[in-house]
This record gives sequence, C-alpha cells and structure tokens, in this order.
Amino acid sequence: MPEPEPLFTSCAVGAEASMPRIFLLLLIASVPAEASNIYQEPGWKPTAIPLLNYSSDYGTGYGLRFSLFRYEGQTLGYNRAYSAQLFFTTRGRWVHRLYLDLPQWRPGQRLEIEMLLEKEHHANYYGDLRDPAVDQLLGTANHQARVDRTTFRQLNRSLRLMWLRSLHAPWGLRLELRASDNEVEANAIEGSLLHLLHPLGASGGTLLQLRSALRCDTRDDYLNSTRGQLVELEIEFDAGGKGAFHGGQLGFEHRYFVPLPAGLVLADRFNFAWAYGALPFFAFPDLGGSDTIRGLMASRVRGRARLLGNAELRWRGLNLFPQEQISGGLVLFADAGQIFKPAAGPDLHHWYCGTGLGGRFFWHSTIVRGDLGRSGGQWGIYLTFSQVF
Repeated sequence: MPEPEPLFTSCAVGAEASMPRIFLLLLIASVPAEASNIYQEPGWKPTAIPLLNYSSDYGTGYGLRFSLFRYEGQTLGYNRAYSAQLFFTTRGRWVHRLYLDLPQWRPGQRLEIEMLLEKEHHANYYGDLRDPAVDQLLGTANHQARVDRTTFRQLNRSLRLMWLRSLHAPWGLRLELRASDNEVEANAIEGSLLHLLHPLGASGGTLLQLRSALRCDTRDDYLNSTRGQLVELEIEFDAGGKGAFHGGQLGFEHRYFVPLPAGLVLADRFNFAWAYGALPFFAFPDLGGSDTIRGLMASRVRGRARLLGNAELRWRGLNLFPQEQISGGLVLFADAGQIFKPAAGPDLHHWYCGTGLGGRFFWHSTIVRGDLGRSGGQWGIYLTFSQVF
C-alpha cells in the first residue's frame, strides 16, 4: 500500500513547508472571538489521570499520575503542587517520579524538588554520525542486529533541586543542583556503536551538575504561557565518574509568546548549548524526540554543540467543562536543529527538521499533549504531559 500523503512535509534547506488550507479555514472559523484566562477558585484541586500513552520511540505506555494543586484565587497559577507518577511502556521504559513545586516558597522565591527513576532497554546511541556513516560502520547487519548495535540499556536515579529568585523585575536568578547515578550497558556484546566509538561514560557513572542562570521572565503563566518572553543565560559545572567527569555547559534560551486574534498564540523557542571539558556522552546536548525534533527518533544525534528552534501556532478554544476548568486546543508546529563541532561551527546543510500538528487537553494546571510529527520521511507519535516549552 502506498504511503499516505502527509499533512505537513518535513523541512529541508531551500524547501517550502505547505499548510493544509482546509484545516486552517476550519480552525479560523471555529475559534471563539476571545480566549479568556479564567482565574482559579481558591482551594485544593486534585487530578488523577490514568496514563494511556503512546510514543514511536517507547511504544505503548500505561500508568497513573496523581496531582494536587493549591490555588489562592488571585493569580492564574497555583501556589503549591504535589505530583506522583508511575509509568511503564511495552518497550521497557520506566519513568517513576515524585515532584513538589512551591511557587511562593518565600517572597520572590520558587522551589522545585524532583526525584526520578528512569529505566530504558533500548536507548539510542549514534554519536554525532549521520545515516551514511552509520551504514558504513554496521555493514549489512539485519534489522534486529542493527537495533542491538545502536542501542544500550540504562538505569538512572536522580534528585533535582531548583531555586528561582526574583531580582529587580522582570530579572531573576535560577540555581539548580542535580545528582544522578547512571548505569549503562550496550545491548550488543560485540560491534555496538557504543563499543566502536567508546565515548566517555560508556560504562555509566555518577554525575553531579550545578547550573546557574540569569533570566528575564515576563510570561503571564509558568506552565502555559500566552504572552511575554523568557530569556536565560546559563552556565553549568559537572563532576563525577570518580574524577573522570569534569566540565560543564554554556547555554542560551529564548522563548517568545504573542497573543493573536481569535484565541491564537504564536510561540517560539531558540536554544543554544555548548558542552566543554570531559563530559559523559549522556550529558551531551541531543536532538530527536518529543521535546526537540518531533518525528526524529529520540536522541538520534548527540554532540558538543547544538542549535535548536521550535515554532508553534497554538489555539485553546474548546471550553469542554468550564466549571471543572477542562478545555482543549490544537497546535501546528515546526522544529529544526543541528548538532555540530564547536571548532567548525554550524553549516547550512546538516539540519534535522520536523513539522506536524497536535492536540492539547487542559485540566486545572495539568496539560496533556498529543503530537504527530514527520521528519526525514519518518513519522513520530507522542502522547505525554506539559507543553514542549
């Protein structure tokens, strides 16, 4: 059977991305004249959501997320949130999580605490190699042998503390400390890319990461922004691996949100990251998956420097159950990014791109998103939590 014509074509240098006119006309015709932001009533608001999830990278997922939000009735967001999650997938991925968010921990201060247990049977490792170089290394290996030689098993246990401090508005400071224990083992006994390329961290190890960022934040909402911008300049210091790991990253991020007529919001994100020193491969910037390039397999490419751009046209106009703060929306998106060597810099040819559409479901401060993306002739389907940015 021939492959169906995609709604969106993946982007390439010198190519034009098309937009389905009928879908756009229906979208504009159906949106309300004004999209209102409703202030939450004071009190506790629980949400218990069975996790029925699917990802092209991890298979079908199932589990439960319970969240408890405390609202004071004066601002859009909550002033306290607790969350617990158990999650498994049919391809051997676990994501178990405990999370505490205190936006008003102290006057002008926010505190987040997260404990995470992640397990994965088939995490991708291609280094920074593109398809021709991978084919040359793997030769004529069959499909299963190719999967085994390009993947590894990992188990990560981590604790993360993040502290936000308001300075002279809208300026602020972010400090983040993350400690993790990482177990890594190649799936193929011989001939795996992890063995052939032998990056630092191929045997796992502990890692301590300290991040500090100066930020300018004028967004109207921390989780689901509709206007304003966030600018961050970050420096990170890493150590671990019994002294083998030492280095860090420099980063810059800009997020911009513009409200448009008919309940639409134009959102974009630009990210630059540069890793320096002796870092394990699992701490390098990567591309691929639901948070970077939708349609491209998760962590398809890793390297020392990354450029990433995302653009979304968001619509939140389906007030399903206003009394319960339940609503829905739609998204059109385009993603583009490149991994490059810092000494050489980025070029015009080696970009990974993806385009697609998605849906959003909002319940109090819980956001469920489903995206269908296409990149390089491959489709990716993602059903998960929170906005991409």
